[in-house]
Amino acid sequence: MLNLESVLSAMPGAAPVPGLASAWRWSPNPMFTFTAALSTDGRHNLQVNVRGPYDEALVTALLAHARAHDGTFVRQGRPLVAVGGFQHDGTPFDTVGVAAAEVHGYHATENTELSSVTYAVFPAYASEISGRENAEEAWGRFRKMLQPNKLDRTEVPFVKMRYHNTRTRSMSKGDARGFAPLDTLVRELGLLDGAPGSFVEWENRHGAVRRADSTGTGLTLTHDATQEPVNPGQLEAVARTSVQ
Repeated sequence: MLNLESVLSAMPGAAPVPGLASAWRWSPNPMFTFTAALSTDGRHNLQVNVRGPYDEALVTALLAHARAHDGTFVRQGRPLVAVGGFQHDGTPFDTVGVAAAEVHGYHATENTELSSVTYAVFPAYASEISGRENAEEAWGRFRKMLQPNKLDRTEVPFVKMRYHNTRTRSMSKGDARGFAPLDTLVRELGLLDGAPGSFVEWENRHGAVRRADSTGTGLTLTHDATQEPVNPGQLEAVARTSVQ
């Protein structure tokens, strides 16, 4: 069995993390800082990778929160998990995100055994993770959208959408909703007015779906089988509120 304490403490330049037991920090180059802590069972590695400015207090708080709640994700078979209830002075993050090995790829090249027992821990917002993401969706969110290795990143709400605009001739591919930035949703909703036959349909992290349609007489919003007329300004407000 892999001796995690020996492996992690032997990382080049590794040093204990003040105020957090069984945790070590090392920096492979000036751009990156890695911090790892053992899970409560001592058999898993909880790791925060930071690119750019490093905040020791924030990283320590992230790992402490993840460890205190690791029963919610260790060996639970979920590729991406949100651990709520996080607070740290000076930062807006309210959640700790956790990604499994098939998503993060940490240590995958140099030590596959270590990689398989590692969970990526990162600062997050409640709006970003549903907990229902499959492996492919989790990989895309973690690798392409969330920037989990930046401690000063902005919020990237969970938005899945599809749309078709008859005036701009812009549309999504296929019938399934795909992940998109909130700005894309807001932009496409703003282009609905005056484009009869167009629509925008979107889903938030709770699985709630809304649809805005452009008709010959105005705009309508459908949610929970209820349809009502709306104006363009209302649509943007609904979009931003709905993804929180």
